[in-house]
Amino acid sequence: MPLQFPSVKQSALLLCLTCSIFFCSCGKERKNNSAENTEIIPEFYSNLTKNPPVFVEIGNASSKISNPQDLDFNPTRENELWVINKGTENSGGSTVMFTKTGTTSQKYDYRQDLNAWHFMSLPSAISFSSTGNWATTANVLDANHSGGTYTGPTLWSGDLNIYAKYAGPGTNGSHLDMLHGSPYSMGIESEFSNVYWLLDGYNEEIVRYDFVGDHGPGNHNHDDGKIHRYSSLKVKRDPSVPSHLVFDSNKEWLYIVDGGNKRILRLNVLTGEKIRELSQINEVLSEHWEIGKFSWDVVVPSEVGLKQPCGIEIKDNRLFVSDYETGEIICFNIDTKKEIGRIKTPAAGIMGIKIGADGKLWYVNAANSQVYRIDPQ
Repeated sequence: MPLQFPSVKQSALLLCLTCSIFFCSCGKERKNNSAENTEIIPEFYSNLTKNPPVFVEIGNASSKISNPQDLDFNPTRENELWVINKGTENSGGSTVMFTKTGTTSQKYDYRQDLNAWHFMSLPSAISFSSTGNWATTANVLDANHSGGTYTGPTLWSGDLNIYAKYAGPGTNGSHLDMLHGSPYSMGIESEFSNVYWLLDGYNEEIVRYDFVGDHGPGNHNHDDGKIHRYSSLKVKRDPSVPSHLVFDSNKEWLYIVDGGNKRILRLNVLTGEKIRELSQINEVLSEHWEIGKFSWDVVVPSEVGLKQPCGIEIKDNRLFVSDYETGEIICFNIDTKKEIGRIKTPAAGIMGIKIGADGKLWYVNAANSQVYRIDPQ
């Protein structure tokens, strides 16, 4: 399709769009359901080849970034960005917290839990809850490293006096809770409070975890945990690249990178019902159910040609997907399920992506151990 040059009216809108990569942040956010905006967004992206964005480096090895897998902003503290480092299976992963991120006053805080060997072994994803607490997943078969299948998501405190601090005699690390029903878990997304969704790579299904009440730093009572498995929605992990998840703004649709099948799915979390009780595995739980009769569909089929989809983010009806192999961030119209345009980042290896409060895309590159913000010219 030939490139169409914008009209005078469109050019004015394009000028406004340069305040942010996606939507005008100069004033009130522009809605996407207008005919004008539907036309102008593709034009803006097609012109990126002539007016490429600027890639601003936020962090690298000098700020302890090492093989980063994902990133997220703490919603309870302004301009606080967290990055999860992969580490090794035996050492466990680590975090880097940036404050006053992207400013001349930026600082970083590197931490590793005292028992990251178990609670953060090969972390693949991080997600903050609105409470300020957060959770991680582990791309490992057995967090005990003894040939079993004892692993799953871990809940952590956003309190800097608790996370990665000694919790007292008889405690184990600083974690707030952990459940152990999902080996090789590849992505995680907060729903609310202590409820998280993840991609279970071992069982090849989407799972809802509710930690309910946490057991306190370094303790071990998991009896109130609830695990609901959406087993009929089969997904497949890419062993080397995470499969991230994201909710829409209404917390109705969960968008899923099905990395092993090279496609993007969505699950309506307001649908579904209990089908049956499941056997307890690894630990006593309050609920372990199979959920069925839920709605889901394919947003981006494998035929589109994604190579190694990894990160995912949403802004209104725009869906953004990062491709680890190509180093691109691809934008899709959720309503039409059509591609709008692509941003070519400087290098392959891009993993988690996030839209910040500034309306700009932020991402990590695992291959180069870097964190970037994308600024329009």
